[in-house]
Formats: sequence, C-alpha cells, structure tokens
Amino acid sequence: MKTVIVIGAGPGNGAEISKRFGKEGFQVVCAARTQETLAAVITELKEQGIEAVGVECDASRRTDLESLVEWTKDQYGQIDVLVYNASILHQASVLEVSAEQITKEFEIDVLGALHAAQVVAPDMVARKDGAILITGGGAALNAIKSLPGLSIGKAGVRQLTHMLHDTLKDDNVYVGTVTIAGEVKRGTALDPKNVAEAFYTLYTNRTDVEKVLEAD
Repeated sequence: MKTVIVIGAGPGNGAEISKRFGKEGFQVVCAARTQETLAAVITELKEQGIEAVGVECDASRRTDLESLVEWTKDQYGQIDVLVYNASILHQASVLEVSAEQITKEFEIDVLGALHAAQVVAPDMVARKDGAILITGGGAALNAIKSLPGLSIGKAGVRQLTHMLHDTLKDDNVYVGTVTIAGEVKRGTALDPKNVAEAFYTLYTNRTDVEKVLEAD
C-alpha cells in the first residue's frame, strides 16, 4: 500500500485530496494544526472506507514537519506522495500590513513547503520514485491587493515548485502544482472535488509542472 501525507488536511481541498488518493488505495496521513480539524476529516474518510490517520502539525515549524515525516516512515515504511496544502488568509491594505504578518504567512505558504520538500526528497531521490504536490493560487498570477501576504506567498511557492521540479525530475521525483485561480466553492468549476481530481491527474500523468484551474 502506498502512503500519502496531506499537510493542511482541513475541510474543503485538504479533505477532498485525501479522499481522492484514499479511494485509489493509499494509506492517508492527514496533518493539520488542531485535533478538532483532524477529527472531523478522519471521521469523514473512515466513513468512506479509507485508511486514514491524523497527526497534529504546525507547517510553519520545521521540527513539526520532521517529526511528521519520521513518524509516517516508522509506521508505514515510506512516503510515496507529499501534498502541501497549508495556507492562511489575512485581509489587509498593502500600505498597512505589518512585516510580522507578511512573515507569518510566508513561513506557512513558502518556507513550510520548502522544508517539507527538503525532508521528504532525500528518500525519494534514493529510490528514484516519489511525488511532491503543492497547492498554488491565482494570486501568484494576478496579485490581490487586499491579500498582500497571500499574493506574495503564492508567487513565492509557485517559483519554489518550478525550482523543485527542475531539480528533482532527473531523479524521477515528480513535483507539480495546482494553481487555483479563483474562489473555491462547491458546485462550481473550483469545487474542492475538481481541485482534488486535478491533483490526482498531475500525479498520474507526471508531465506538466502546473495545472491552472479557472472559475466558470
């Protein structure tokens, strides 16, 4: 059985991505900041017959990410897929937002993804197999003036994804991103189920580094 870690496994995209991989027979390790968030997602997955466990993890802390990866390897042997879906939203004027707020968002959006990739990549490179998938946002393509931290963070993580892809492709480790260009909403083109399907398609095709999902 293959194993996937989904970091940022809250309701919405995280839960649907977990379901999509779980339905393909993956052991799913869901990671989120609170036990309350994890409990709801794990219950939903298990009700659908999916093998899933939850692990508390603050994506802004490298030590938490290292502990998550080590625990998963101890339990299941190896990590076949890492999905980095962690992000936060904070509305503010770009003229008034604090450096502390920008830094906080950057630590989650970009540094968390970087650290997670750095932790899982060595084993993937050693066995010449694996995949790292990262949730991107349309703010990387067109900045949103009321979301300065997100706009900077998504631009950064998009570039990070491309660098990781170019660095790891010769070792047969696939890296890709789904760029969600709009508001995620049930019953639309940006339904979380469609986001999850885009991730799984990237994973199975292993060709394109980026898939842009646009609103209706």
